[in-house]
Amino acid sequence: MGRALTWVALLATCVACSRSVHSSPPVGVAAGETPSVAADDQVIGTPRTIDNLTVFPVLSKKQQDVGPLTTLDAALAKGTASVHEIGAGTGPSAEAAQVNSLVIENKGTVPVYVLAGTIVKGGKQDRQIGEDFIVGARQSTPVDAYCVEHGRWTTNREGVATAGQFGTIGLLTDSRVRTAAEYGKDQGQVWAKVASVNEANKKEAASGTLLASVDSADIVARRAALTKKVEAYLSEVEPSDEVVGFAYAVDGKVRSVRWFVHRNVFGLFEDTLVGTAAMEAITAQAETKASDKPPAPAPALSSADVTKFVKDVRGGKVKERRSTAGMNDNDIRETQAGYSAATKFKPSAAQPAAAPMPVSTSVTSF
Repeated sequence: MGRALTWVALLATCVACSRSVHSSPPVGVAAGETPSVAADDQVIGTPRTIDNLTVFPVLSKKQQDVGPLTTLDAALAKGTASVHEIGAGTGPSAEAAQVNSLVIENKGTVPVYVLAGTIVKGGKQDRQIGEDFIVGARQSTPVDAYCVEHGRWTTNREGVATAGQFGTIGLLTDSRVRTAAEYGKDQGQVWAKVASVNEANKKEAASGTLLASVDSADIVARRAALTKKVEAYLSEVEPSDEVVGFAYAVDGKVRSVRWFVHRNVFGLFEDTLVGTAAMEAITAQAETKASDKPPAPAPALSSADVTKFVKDVRGGKVKERRSTAGMNDNDIRETQAGYSAATKFKPSAAQPAAAPMPVSTSVTSF
């Protein structure tokens, strides 16, 4: 824990990394187009539409190096982290597991950054993480979680004993499922949204798990193909070291915008976030098909439309500051358009007067 506190103290002394000013517009901003500044200096770039998914790169010249971070997926793969239920194990203690709380143990020397909506598979029920958490080095932290599998409460998952442990699948939940948890904190609504995703995709599981859709072989293949196209576009955006996130719209409606304080942090999550957007687009296609109505042409969206959405939501006052058991606070804003969650490092015990350091911002529509 001492090392974790020292690391946070060092973070508080970080200064903004310098970025050169480019005289010509980046690929992400079309020639002759006025850059659309959404918040601080984050610029919403020119969109690319693939099928019913529209993606807008987010660029920033002013970035802060927050030091080393890793993802939960990477830490689990290396064996430096574990996710388990409270009371996981055998005997009477195993019955103490809680639906809306899990424990992430970071056995490594690098803080683990976990995004809201991260799907964890196993335990007594598949879950999603309820909000952003940064778990410090050598730290064991309880985290908010919401069940995305209504019909199972046993450590046997499809014939395999889980021992109360979880793995990840490299994907976040659909923004509507995520909103019900991160913003609404409503388990009943989470289950309802999960059911609607499975119904749209015509996927069933005895336990009602969201993974009936997410893990389905045909959907996995379609998602991979769409993800590849989106990532190809984002890789074209110049200057590449200024791409810190992206926004996406499905059928002409902005679903979510997320940017990070540094390109390196975005790089940790790019695959996961793009795959999540692709999954939402595929589900929306299934919903349209199930309606037996011809798909209506989606309204064309501009960078200015996304900027307006971000400003509408980010213009609201902080409604709630959630101090997690990890290394971060999450500030929640809300307007009629949607909600925003800004993740910040907490001041360290060594420097309690230090200002919180921003890590990322997400803006999600209702």
